[in-house]
Amino acid sequence: MVCNAQGVWVPPDGMEAPRCIANFCLRPPELPHAILDSVNKPKYASNIEVSYKCEEGFMLNTTATLRCLMGGEWVPSPYDIGCVPVRCSKPESIDQGYVIGTNYSFGAVVAYSCFKGFLIRGEKRRTCKGNGEWGGALPTCVPVSCSQPPSLKNGYPQVMVYVCDEGYELVGDATWTCLKFGRWDKTRPPRCSPVQCPEPPLEENHLVLRGLDSESGTVELSCEDGYVLEGARFLRCTPSQEWNDTFPVCKQVFCGPPPAVPFGGPSRSSHLFPFSSVVTYMCIDGFTLRKEGSVSCLANGQWSSPYPECIPVECPQPVEISDGIVDVQGLMYLSKALYSCKTGYNLVGNSTILCGEKGLWIGGVPSCRPIECSVPKQITNGKVVYTKLQFDHSATYSCNRGYRLQGTKTVRCLASGEWDIEPPACVQISCTPPQPVENGFVEGQDHSYGVTIFYSCFPGFQLVGQDHLTCEEFGWSNTGRLDLNFLHGTLIEYRCHHGYDLTSQVRLVCQEDGGWNGTAPSCVPAECQIPPSPDHGWMNVTHGSLGTTLTYTCDEGYELKGEPVRQCVSGRVWTTDAPVCQPVSCGDPGAVDNGTTQGGDFVYPEVLHFQCNPGFVLKGSSTIACQADGKWTGLKPQCEPVSCGPPKIPGDITFKGTEFTYNNKIELSCQPGFILNGRSPSICQADGTWSHKAAACVPARCEKPSPILNGRMLGSEFGYSSKIKYECDEGYTLNGDSTRVCQSDGLWDKPAPRCDIISCDPPEDISHGYVNGSSFNYDDIVEYVCFDGYEVVGDPILRCSAQGLWVGPVPQCQPCICTLPVVKFGLLLKFSDKHACSLRRASKLFSSRKSCQKYVDF
Repeated sequence: MVCNAQGVWVPPDGMEAPRCIANFCLRPPELPHAILDSVNKPKYASNIEVSYKCEEGFMLNTTATLRCLMGGEWVPSPYDIGCVPVRCSKPESIDQGYVIGTNYSFGAVVAYSCFKGFLIRGEKRRTCKGNGEWGGALPTCVPVSCSQPPSLKNGYPQVMVYVCDEGYELVGDATWTCLKFGRWDKTRPPRCSPVQCPEPPLEENHLVLRGLDSESGTVELSCEDGYVLEGARFLRCTPSQEWNDTFPVCKQVFCGPPPAVPFGGPSRSSHLFPFSSVVTYMCIDGFTLRKEGSVSCLANGQWSSPYPECIPVECPQPVEISDGIVDVQGLMYLSKALYSCKTGYNLVGNSTILCGEKGLWIGGVPSCRPIECSVPKQITNGKVVYTKLQFDHSATYSCNRGYRLQGTKTVRCLASGEWDIEPPACVQISCTPPQPVENGFVEGQDHSYGVTIFYSCFPGFQLVGQDHLTCEEFGWSNTGRLDLNFLHGTLIEYRCHHGYDLTSQVRLVCQEDGGWNGTAPSCVPAECQIPPSPDHGWMNVTHGSLGTTLTYTCDEGYELKGEPVRQCVSGRVWTTDAPVCQPVSCGDPGAVDNGTTQGGDFVYPEVLHFQCNPGFVLKGSSTIACQADGKWTGLKPQCEPVSCGPPKIPGDITFKGTEFTYNNKIELSCQPGFILNGRSPSICQADGTWSHKAAACVPARCEKPSPILNGRMLGSEFGYSSKIKYECDEGYTLNGDSTRVCQSDGLWDKPAPRCDIISCDPPEDISHGYVNGSSFNYDDIVEYVCFDGYEVVGDPILRCSAQGLWVGPVPQCQPCICTLPVVKFGLLLKFSDKHACSLRRASKLFSSRKSCQKYVDF
């Protein structure tokens, strides 16, 4: 931990304060009908796994294994584990009987009973076992058997009377009589149809038909979702075509006021909410909803769970600033972060930022700007040179020629924004009085800078040496004398030492009067022009004299590109080109998987903003900044997939799958005999919820089969294990299975049969005649026709019956025979034996008469 400028212990940059967490978990709680299948200890070390198993007759609704995490937390939560009763499938139905009982859970008992006229054979009761199977064998219903009635010897017409069982009514002729030809007097057999009762008022009473046994005429009723049944659940159609009880009533389910949650509440209030109502929740300022933000009124009158939860808004770590310190006092709503600057810097912006209600810091990010001093005071007969006016930089004073500095030549900018000392002063240079000369005297009493004094000799003496002295910067000019003589017309040229320039003409000519045509020039130091300071940097220089060096330095967060030192050389130019200050590069931190990065440059003081794609949540700070040392303020965050957690589903639904994060799927399924009402597979969505909304297992139900041509379907219940039967109309035969069963997947076990028309074999041929007709299907007729000279004996019409047989004996063709005519009052002398038969059709039934024509010769 580091003690900051405010006297508070804080962790080093990029790190969190240490804390102690438990490395063990307490023993998991006891759960109803569940047994902890592990060593029984009061504590378990981290990373240890324990598991639950269920008592007999119960099964787990989710994974049974828990893992102890650092911090003392079991994952998943033990309270997500539940042992639900094993549920058997719907009991098998029996022919001519029915099942009593609707509870199919472990230990439940159902009973079987037979319809009137049938006796049960086998065990009446069956119990749901722990393995989900029904115990015992399936009983059967056998008809009550009567002995054969006594037969009537040597007699007819025997009479047969059809009687239907109770609950059925006869359709067709009940009495059949045996005729002397050995045939019954009827051809179409009757049938027994169930007694029809009025249709139950399903829609108007919000009722649902859950089961129908066409054999017993019993229906099972329930209510639509959101309604509760009041009245009898089972009704039976009596032989009197009336229901044995009044129809039940479905009353609408209501939920009470929505549950209260800390730091939030429902968006609307009422005392009663009808089924399927959805109430959304809102949190107070500074709190946000975790996952699902609404509850629904369920069919049992309870609000859906889990309830919404309002958790405090959390802000990310505040951005670090260069040359400053941030004191984070918390990351929750209304927490503060305090910014301060290092010595020599002033804070620009707010010193305090506040964690706002939306999880963002309010107040902006301040910056630390170097403290600047005012422009240094100018001095008389001098100048001041500086590069920057910021804290810890200096300004240098110098005087004009003929003046010298009195005081310190350098002043420094303090953290207070003031210069450390007062500026110096420039005082005029004065030379000491010149040395007297023997036998001579000095002309001139002014010894100031630039003043020239002259030496003169007393009469009778001649001056040896220079006759004058000038007061210069460092004293009197050289008193040495060059013992040189120059002739009239001599040209001399002056040159300065390296680093100095002449102030006037460089050549003089000796004139005839023994004097020069001008005064000697002066050599002054050669100076380069001082260049401007680079952006984001400064120079260390006081003047531009020949040989002077410039040293370049960059501000914090910038680095020099080019030579850091330049020198003033002859020609008043600086060596090399001026360097530049470039921002320090932190390098590309790399892309975030399943996220995006905003901010393309990776140099000081760039800030990168990270954001995750839908379905992923940011772990770590959403921003990092490039610092002056070329390092990022923190580690690159990660985008982790949103977790939906184990699905909250009813106990009769099972799921397959172990990954509960974004875009993963789980398969939902029901027990045999039930179909899932909802979406499967269910997908973990970007908002942390599963795609299935209100999954439920409903009894499997097959679609109502289409009617078949020339036949009918018996049965009106199409639920799981229900049976339907097919019958054909008279004259048609069934092609296919007569029975179909609704399977657990909601599909019929076999395709629908069809009714094919019955055909008779081709009718027999007869002598002296032929058959008129080419179609031999049910109810078709053929006609026997005799050749000329023959007449039909017997019924010429045969009809194809429903049994595939021709009804009636085959007729015969016999020769026509005419009786001799009687001649009144005369005799028959001769006749020829010519005769002919003719047949006249009278109707479709082919009733006919014959006539005989006689040709008599006299």
